[in-house]
Amino acid sequence: MALILKSSHNYLPYLFKHDKNTDFHSVIDILTSSKYHTTLTINAPVYLDNLREVWANADFLLKNKKPFTFISKVTRKHTQITPQSISTTFNLNDMVGMESVPKNDLHNEFIERGI
Repeated sequence: MALILKSSHNYLPYLFKHDKNTDFHSVIDILTSSKYHTTLTINAPVYLDNLREVWANADFLLKNKKPFTFISKVTRKHTQITPQSISTTFNLNDMVGMESVPKNDLHNEFIERGI
């Protein structure tokens, strides 16, 4: 049986500078240098049968009465998703402390654009 690819419903950002988007070059710089660059630009395939199987077998491990670890089984393989695994997969490098897009930089950009 062939795997059926789930059609895209989210679109990746276009983070390349060219002559037609010069007004956004500074925003592109901020996003491409941020810890979210990998998360914004990753285009992983999602297969419908695997997606259904994930949710059919889904469960959560709780920590202090709050969901902490998502667990499931896909094609007889147990999978766990934790904050650490998300940080590692998307190269967020945020497990030691908080790192974010500089709010002042974004705020100034929005003011300059009249947003």
